Order: sequence, then structure tokens, then C-alpha cells
Amino acid sequence: MDIILYSAKGSNSSERVEWALNFKRIAYQRIGVTSAELSTTYREINPYGYVPSLSVDGTVFSESMAILEYLEERFPSSSLLGQDLNEKTAIRRVCEYVNSSIHAPQNRTVLGFLRPELDEVSKRELRGAWILRCLDILRPTICLQSNYAIGQAFSLADIFVASIYKKAIQHGAASQPFYEQHLTHIRQNQRVLEAEPNT
Repeated sequence: MDIILYSAKGSNSSERVEWALNFKRIAYQRIGVTSAELSTTYREINPYGYVPSLSVDGTVFSESMAILEYLEERFPSSSLLGQDLNEKTAIRRVCEYVNSSIHAPQNRTVLGFLRPELDEVSKRELRGAWILRCLDILRPTICLQSNYAIGQAFSLADIFVASIYKKAIQHGAASQPFYEQHLTHIRQNQRVLEAEPNT
């Protein structure tokens, strides 16, 4: 099976897929896409011009959540979507909140369109502040049964939460004890730690 992950440096969405691939121990080739390629040659692979894309034996899938759902069904071992319907739904809820409510509005392309007057430093500050504001809303709904986001085991919810929190820190936002504790906990799982991409 020939699996290729197209990703870009600093891409939060790419990190999610790479983390899942590594955790599930799925062999793949990673191809980095430059900013210039996103709007030119890469459009032949993904017309949206976004990363990640995942090619499986020549069939290309895009959008991180769709790719992750595909991986869960195609490679069901080491599940990242929970044990029962309620848990699966709770995990998807967290992922959807991060993906739609947190990630999308702070996306570089969206922010550049809505606030073109901002310089890069101001954009980074705004992105970090937005992420922390939304994570503050999310906090009371996660890590209720354990220090994992949902349930008693590592899941896609942990990947989405940890990745977007790390993105806020990269933008210069202040560290948050709750989310630092979450990161510390999941990294105590050696398999999780080894699977975490180097961003």
C-alpha cells in the first residue's frame, strides 16, 4: 500500500493526521508543501489548496477530519474514536468544536481576508488570543473522567485539543495550567509521545 501525506510546516491540521498515522503505526511517506506550492502546483493534488492531503494508492483524500475518519475505518486497530457510541459522539463533538469554532476563524487565509490591515505580529497575537478564548469555553467539558480529553484513553479529541493548544503557544499566547497538565498527561503514554510529530 502506497500512502503519501502532503503537509506543510506549522500546519495544525497536518499535525493531527500525522499524529494519528504515527499512533496507528501506519507506514507513509511525508511530502512537505511550500507556501508557494499551495497556490500553484499543489492545486493539481488538492484543488482547495489546503493541507493536509492523503494519497492512498493514488486516491487523494482531503480535510483532516475526513482523512481521520477514513483512517479509523480503513485501519481500525488502535482506535482513536472511543469504545461506544456515546464516547465516539463526545470525541467527534470535541473535534468538531476545535475544527470549526477554533481553527477555522483563526486560519491564516481567513484572517488575511477578514483583517487585511493587520501586520503579521498583530495577526499572531489575535490568533493566539482567539484560540485561548475558545479553549477556555471548552475546558469544563473535557477531562471529566480522566486526564484524557474524553473517556479513559487517548483519542482524536486529545490530538485536536493538544495540537490547537500548541498552536496558541506558538503564536505567543500565555501557557495555561489546565492544558499544560493535559499535554503532560498524554505524553506520559510512551506510544503517544513517540507518535507526536515534531512541529
